Order: sequence, then C-alpha cells, then structure tokens
Amino acid sequence: MSASPHRRPTGRRRLALAGAATLVAAGLGAVPLVVRADAVAPADLAHGVLPARDGWAASGSGTTGGRAADAAHVFTVSTRAELVRALSAGPAGAPRIIRVKGLIHADADDSGKPQSCADHAAGTGYSLDSYLKAYDPAVWGRAKVPSGDQEDARRAAQARQAARMVFTVPARTTVIGVPGTGAGITGGSLVVKNADNVIIRNLSLTDVRDCFPQWDPTDGSTGNWNSAYDAVSLRGATHVWVDHNSFSDAPHPDAANPVRFGREYQVHDGALDITNASDLVTVGYNTFSNHDKTMLIGSSDKDTGLRVTLHHNVFRGIVQRAPLARVGRIHLYDNYYDTTPSEGYAHSYSVNSRAGAQVVAQNNYWKLSSDRKTSQLLTGDGTGAIAGSGNLVGGAPVDLVAAHNAAGSGKKIKTAVDWRPTLTAGLEPAAGLPAKLAGTSGKPGKAGAGVLTETGGKGPAPSAPAPSAPAPSGRAGGRTLTVAADGSAAHRSVQAAVDAATAGDTVLVARGTYRETVNVPASKGGLTLKGATGNAEDVVITYDNASGTPKPGGGTYGTAGSATATFAANDITVTGVTVENTWERSAHPDVKDTQAVAVNASGDRQKYLNSRFIGHQDTVLNWAPSATGQYRQYFRHCFIAGDVDFVFGNATAVYDHVNITLRDRGAAAGGLGGYLAAPNTDAAKPYGILITDSTISSPARPGTYYLGRPWHPGASAVGQLVIRNTSLPAAVKTEGPWTDMGGFSWKSARFAEYANTGPGAGTGANRPQLGADRAAVHTARAYLAGTDGWNPTG
Repeated sequence: MSASPHRRPTGRRRLALAGAATLVAAGLGAVPLVVRADAVAPADLAHGVLPARDGWAASGSGTTGGRAADAAHVFTVSTRAELVRALSAGPAGAPRIIRVKGLIHADADDSGKPQSCADHAAGTGYSLDSYLKAYDPAVWGRAKVPSGDQEDARRAAQARQAARMVFTVPARTTVIGVPGTGAGITGGSLVVKNADNVIIRNLSLTDVRDCFPQWDPTDGSTGNWNSAYDAVSLRGATHVWVDHNSFSDAPHPDAANPVRFGREYQVHDGALDITNASDLVTVGYNTFSNHDKTMLIGSSDKDTGLRVTLHHNVFRGIVQRAPLARVGRIHLYDNYYDTTPSEGYAHSYSVNSRAGAQVVAQNNYWKLSSDRKTSQLLTGDGTGAIAGSGNLVGGAPVDLVAAHNAAGSGKKIKTAVDWRPTLTAGLEPAAGLPAKLAGTSGKPGKAGAGVLTETGGKGPAPSAPAPSAPAPSGRAGGRTLTVAADGSAAHRSVQAAVDAATAGDTVLVARGTYRETVNVPASKGGLTLKGATGNAEDVVITYDNASGTPKPGGGTYGTAGSATATFAANDITVTGVTVENTWERSAHPDVKDTQAVAVNASGDRQKYLNSRFIGHQDTVLNWAPSATGQYRQYFRHCFIAGDVDFVFGNATAVYDHVNITLRDRGAAAGGLGGYLAAPNTDAAKPYGILITDSTISSPARPGTYYLGRPWHPGASAVGQLVIRNTSLPAAVKTEGPWTDMGGFSWKSARFAEYANTGPGAGTGANRPQLGADRAAVHTARAYLAGTDGWNPTG
C-alpha cells in the first residue's frame, strides 16, 4: 500500500469547521401532524371522527372508528408484536384506538429482527431456481397455471410471509400514527375484512412486497407475475375512512425488479384496494406516489356496493388505477394528478371506468407531462360512465371524456350517470389545488395531502391552512438542458450545462463518458442532474485529482478540492449517473495526501438516487460547511466503492438500500485492508451517518476491514455512525470492527450496530448494539427530518 491508512493526511484538515449551533429535530414522519397553538393535545386526535358530509363514509351513522374506546382499549404500539396484540386484545367488537409510534417493521420476528425471503421459505421446499426450472414456458407451456410440488411450496412460503406481514383490522377501530414520530408501517398489509366502522389515519405505508409472486402464463398474451399484498385492503368493509396517509413502493421501486420469462418479476400489488362488496368509503388527503396498480374498486365486474369518495388526494408517479372502478358509485373531487414520470414509473392512465361504474369527477387538477396527452387520462371498456365538471389540465378547463372519445383510443366512455353527489364537504375549485396539495415545489402544500392538522379532535379542516415547513430553496426554473459528448445536444460538457442552468432546472446527460470536474454551486438550488438512460453505468463523469495533486498556479487541491463532482446547492437531485475518481496511489508514489474524492456533497436536502460513486480513499464526502448546521444527504439504491474512509464527513447522511463494496488492497487474512467510514459529526448533532437495509460486499480476505473509525479534527467532533439491518461480508473484522483514529478512541465516538447479518456480523464487547428502543429513533426518517420534516424516503 503506497499510503498508510493509519494516518489522516493533512489535506483533510483544510476543511474548516465553523458556524452556530442549530437544533436538529428527530422523528418527524412522512405525514406529520402540524399542531396549531390553540389545538387540543395530540392524543385527542386519536378520538377524531369523520366530519359530516365528508364523502360516502359519512352516510347513515357515519364513521367513528374507535372513538368510544375505554382507557383499557387505547394502545400505543411501536413494534410488530405490540400491533398484533392491540388488534386482538379484549372482546370481539370492542372499540379500540391503536396509536402507532414510530416506524413498525411488519415483516419481523418476535425479537424485532426483520425476516428475509429466505427465512420465510425455510423448510417449505421452495426454491426460486427450482420454481423457474419447473414452470419455464419452454417446459411447462403456456396453457395452464402452475401446479405441483414447487407451486405448493411457493404457496406454503407465501403463507408463512403472510403470517408475519398481514394485519387484520377489526370493526370499530382507529389506527392512527402519533404525530412527530415518523409513524408508519413498512412491509405490512392492513386488511379490513367484513368489518364496519374503521379509521386509518396519519401513517406512512411503504415497501409492501411479496417474496413469492406466482407465475401465470395464462394472464394476458405473454403471462404475468402476480403478487398478493396491498398496503391497505378493504374486503367486505363498510364505513371506512382512510385519511392523511402516504403510500409508496419505496425503497424498492419496480425499476429494480428483474425480468423472468420475459415479464417483470412483479413483487407489488395494490396500494389501496376496495373490493368484495365494500361500501361507504371515504379516502381523503392521502399521497400515492411511485406505484403501478394503485387503487382497484371492485373485485370483479359483478361486485356490489362500492360507494366510494376520493377527494384531496395527490397521485404522483402513478402508472395506472387512480382508480380503476369496475362497478359502483364513485365520486372523485379535488384530487391532484401529476403525470410526470418518477423513479421509473411512467404514466399510463389515471381513471378507468368500466362494467357499469358510475363515476362523477369534479374539480380535479391534472399536471400533464410533456409526453402525455389529455386524451390519455381516462380509459374504460365501453360500459362505464364518467360525468362531472370543473376539471382542469394545466390550469385550463377540459372535457376529459370528450378528449378521450375524440382520440378514438379504445372504447368510448359514457357520460350519463344514475346518481348525484350530495356528500361534498370541502368541495372547491380546482385552480387552487396545485398550491394547496402539491405546493410550488411539488411537495405537499400548506393544508394539502400529507399534512394532518389538529383541529380539536374532529378531523381535518381543509379550509384552514396550517403552518408548513419552509419551501425548498431555488425552484424557479423548470427547463431541461441537454448534454451529449458527441455534440448532438445543446452542450458538450456537464459543467457547461450547469453553468447555463438556473435554480430548478434539469441537466439531462446522454450516454457517454465525460472527463471533467463538475461544480454545482449553492446558487443552483433545486437542480437535477439526470442520466438520460436511467442506467448509471451508461453515463460516467470521471476525473483523477487527489488531495496532494499540484494545482496550476501552485499549491495542491486538498481533500474537498479533489472531488470529481461538488454539489454545494440545496435541494438537488442526482440520479442515474456514475461519478468516479480514478486516481491511483500506485501511479503516484510521490504524493502523500492520497484522498481522492468522487463526490463532495455539501448542501442540505440532497438526494442521490440509482447512481454509482467509485473511488479508493474518501469516495464520498458528506459535508456540513457549518459544523453544527443542518445539512442532510440521502443516498438510495446507489453503489459506493472504496477502501479507506470512503464514506466520511460531518453532515447527516443516510445510505438506504445501497450496495457498498470494500475494495481489495491485497492484505493478508486478518491484516489491514482498509476502513469503510470516518464520521466527524459535531457533538451538538444527534445524527451523523446511517447505513440501513443495505448490502456490503468485498473480495478482500476475511478479517481485513474495519467498519469505521472516528475522525477527530477538533474537540467538538464526536463521530456518529449506525449500521443496521445490513449484510456484512467476511472481510469485516468480526471481533472488533471499530478502531481508533489519531489518538481518539472509537469508544468515545457514537458507533453502533443493529440487526446486521452475514458472515461479518457479530456481537460482543467490541460491537455495541442498539436496543429496540434506540433502534426506533435511528431510522432514515429520524436522521433526515431536521427542523422542517423533510422525508425523501417515501
């Protein structure tokens, strides 16, 4: 090794630590409660009931959920086991209130450890490889659905998963997230079956995946993989209010699904399905994002009941079914639809009316992306009807049905319905919906979906705006600037496009390799840097400076200055690109300061998605220019590679569902190969770096890598790092994966693990573990919420 990893070379010390202290709030969820000064205590929110005339669920006796629960049947739950007990405690039919505090990992064992697909399949005889071999269309054919040993085993494994992740909600129940705790359920399905009077509010519902989808070669002309679980499923349910929740596939988008038998291996089903004669349902102020088959109303074309109201919901990054109404009387009013593609989800249609469904669509607003037409917003089978008025597309009045029918795309949609809505509380003109529901930045607005306002325990007050977090800086732009190295676009270099961009613009980079350094200054807030193909390997930004590399005109670059790409602006998004620093120690034996940064992330509310960051020493710098200031960076579905301190810095950074490679430096087994992380979090900050739900791999020999060491450039630097729910390779030193740095003991830093797996996992005196209570506050949402409730995870 040409540079000793034991010594922190001087280049990094040039990074100044300064600034006033700031308080970082933790635990704010995806759908935060904003409490007015004159509001009652948040606990009273749990006793709230559906307001009068608020959609179909207000019919008759209305919807009160667990309002009548006595003290013995009001539960606060934070784990899967507690949720199960609360749902079944006491006599059948007794009203109950279940307050969800924090994020519940539904697919977990009784100790709280998340279960893998392999855990569910253990002992059933199921093997994906065996299943694929048995039902390969070349072997099985396409005329019949799978049957036999492997299909039976698949069903058994699926049943085992269902036993962990499906929660049946009984009648007269309120399930509500506790405001300010990041309340939600991940990997779980709430099922309301043959039950009356249920309220589901203020929850983030994410990552509902079927480990064992079924192959059906008879489904369509090419067959399909079909999964089993919805985030919320209403089956024979009546008087149900679904309010101020967020639904998303995050952090496992469909784009990550493989293709098997020529079809997407689909692990997601519906977000909210209302079927099997469910009736009198109101769905209001929810956010549905990044999902395919969003909402099905009706289990078949002969289903009954199905009187459903959808109002003031946001549909963004949705492919279809918003909703698909097979039958029933469906009222859609004041919903906001954004057809812009997101995370690989491309719009197909919004509303489908078929089989006699009677849909009334009033005062809805569509934001139309450049690749979609008004005629593509609706569809049907020729038997359903859609009536209504006041709908806007891009702010202009549009007859949606006429546009569809005139385009001749599919069967005609009827316009005559046999009923007239009367339960229309909060009905308002569509023109104000973008500001109210989506906000000027595309985030939830002041009183819109995703912000539940305490108004005395009686439900939401749509007309009374609540306080909101400050709007992200710099969203004035909106142009797309194109880059292609071959000169076929407006700009040949990425930096030239960045220089021409204004805040809020998108720099779209064509396939190619771009040898340059890139700097996005603080003035370019809201900028998006996007690879045009969506495949990070296709778009590569590369350079080879190190900290000790001489600069033209004298001096050296220093650690931060060595970066191939520097992102100093707030609210930026980097997606679908590779950024690498190819500087090699062996090629420069005369250079002592061997830090060579690929990405210098030094802004707040930054997102790095589906990208690759490759280097050796100091690959990714998570930097807070003001040591105690609020600087948050979120990395999701990314690949990071390095060998010495290659995730480091004093900002708050979350690495969520990433793949990290510890590069092989040739150390003998048990020797010193390198270090993954080196945080220098200021002591005033509760949160530094979190690596969660990820996979760390390495070709290096066993026992050669440390997980981290505390960079301590000054008295206030007390590094904070948690690695949780992550697979660790044999290269990690199992007896002691933490080590000192520069004379500062790792035991004085804030290092911990939780529920890690793999050959590099372990416990013991030198492997501090979080308990379940502490783990509940070391989540992506808690780290990123800050003082404004930022939540990029869903």
